[in-house]
Parts: sequence; structure tokens; C-alpha cells
Amino acid sequence: MSSPSPPSSPPLSPLPEGVEDAVLARLAALRGRLGPELGGAFDRLAARLRLFEGRAGEGYFSHPTALPVLELPVWIVGHLARCGAAAPPGRALNLAEAAAAGYLRVRIEDDWFDEGVGEPGEAAMLAQALFARHGALLAPELRAGGEFWALFEEVWLGYGEAMLLERRLHRGEAPHDAEAFRRVLARSRPLVLPAAAALFAAGRPEDLGALERVVEALAAAHQLFTDLLHAQRDRAQGNTTHVLFRLGARGGGDAAALGAALFAGGGFDAIMGDARAELSRAQLAASELDAPELTRFLERRGQWMTEIQTRIILALLTVPPAAVPPAAVPPAAVPPAAVPPAAPAAGGGAPD
Repeated sequence: MSSPSPPSSPPLSPLPEGVEDAVLARLAALRGRLGPELGGAFDRLAARLRLFEGRAGEGYFSHPTALPVLELPVWIVGHLARCGAAAPPGRALNLAEAAAAGYLRVRIEDDWFDEGVGEPGEAAMLAQALFARHGALLAPELRAGGEFWALFEEVWLGYGEAMLLERRLHRGEAPHDAEAFRRVLARSRPLVLPAAAALFAAGRPEDLGALERVVEALAAAHQLFTDLLHAQRDRAQGNTTHVLFRLGARGGGDAAALGAALFAGGGFDAIMGDARAELSRAQLAASELDAPELTRFLERRGQWMTEIQTRIILALLTVPPAAVPPAAVPPAAVPPAAVPPAAPAAGGGAPD
């Protein structure tokens, strides 16, 4: 059963850390309602992700590398209020928690698919429990049999198709070309659902197109950028991503050859350019919505990408001459000191 905020609760903060604090309290309450088996599984997931750790603005969902999993529905609720369609008390928080539950479901499945993390039976049952919570939080906000539920089914069926396709692509069983990359982005599309629920509940489905374009372009930018930063990790784990495919590399291939393709061959700059172009597409779509927090997020994301790119270039320039191999390219695709710690990718649907 959902647990909406009481009417006397203060408005939910649109800032990432404010949203995260409120949702983490909800997730802790959910943990208290789980039985000993699922509860133990949830505890192990939370410990592995350090879900309840981190300072404000640096937590699991509010880290600078994270997508706005929790905030997006809150920002869309704000957009609707500015359009004269104010939401009832508790809706924004319910939708943010729904986003968190959906994201964690995807995180469990993605970690198992990509890295074999977790015991399969436990992972399947915990993912199902979180998916049930995701749906239970969305259902009270919308009438049964409406347009939203057709979208809900379409999105989650597409997610499953994309996850299975990506597994084949990572194994090198099909070319991870541009068309395949676009098809795999469907695994990130669940990010749209809690915000879309706010639109349908308010009777404004006409804003869905802009919202979908924001999510699709932001997910593409994020995926290109994170796969670029983690190219050597993916190579070492045997996962042939779109970035590796474009660089003429593959999972399990040669580290030095990948480094040469990235830096001497100009691959790093080319893929960075494509990620920036996708971010610009997201900004253009966001301009159709009255959501200043979303606009600021996209601006900050572009600045953060530039900062990381600069750190990588500076790290390359300061490699001691004796450490530079004959090809004048460091064997690692990206110097470890230049890469920020791993953090969640997309949620409610797009872990990296």
C-alpha cells in the first residue's frame, strides 16, 4: 500500500538532495515491511550500492554522475503547477519513490546480466518485489484502463527486449552499431514513467512527446559518456559496447590497441562530440517544458562532462615520459585518476 505524505508535510524540495532524503526514508519504511528473506536480500543490495550512505548531494541518487531518477517526476509536477494543474499533496513523493523502486529493479537485473552480481533466485525475487512497489505507487494516481497503462506496458515490454538484445551484443553475437545502440536505449525508457504518470493524472498528455525526447536524448548522452569512461573496464569484462564497436575494439581485446584508438585515433573526441550533441537535443526538448530545474540540470551535466574531459586531457599530458609506450598512448583507455567513482547510470532504467 502506498504511503502518501500527510497534507501537513512541507512541500517536497526540488533539489536532488531534498528529494533523495525523502525517498530514502520511504525505502527504509519499505524495508521494514519486507519479510526476513526479502528483507535480507534488500539489505545486501543496499550495502552493495551504499544506498543509505553519502552526504547530501553526494548520495546514491544525488551523486553528480547520476541521472535525475528521483527528481524528474518532481520537476514535472512543478511544471504542471506552473501550468495551473497543481497536484494533490503527496503525489510528487509517491512518484519519486515509484521511480526509485523501478530503478532498483533495473539495477538488480542489469548487474546480474552484465557482471553476474547476486544469486539469481534472490535477485529475481527482490526485483519482482520492487517492481510490485513501483506499480503500486503509480496505480492510485491514475484510472484503470487509461492511456497511461498502455504506455506502461509498452515501456516495460520494450525494456525486456532491450535487455536481452544488449546481452547478445555484449557477447559479440551481433554488431553493436548505431541502430543497435538506439534499440538498446529502450532499457532506459522506464525513466519516463513516473513523470508521465504526473502528466496523465493532470490531463496533459500533450507534454509526453517533449518528456520522451528529453529522456531518450539524455539517456543516449549519458550512455555514450559513461561507456567512454569505462571502455577499458568493459573490454576487460568481455562486454562489447557500442563505444568499443565504434573504436574497432571488442570485449576481451587488447588494452593498448583500445588506448590508441581512443587517443591517437581521435575516437575519444569523436564520441565526446556525439554525447554533447545528444545533450543539446535534450536541452532543446526541455525548452518545451516549463521546468527550470530540468534546464539547470542539463546545463550542469554539460559543464560536468567538460570538467571530466579536461581532467582526462590533463592526466594524459602529465604522464611521465618513461611511462609512455612507443605508440605515445597510455595503455589504459582513460587514466584512472581522471575518472570519477562509479555511480548509478539511469534509473528507473539505465544503469551503465
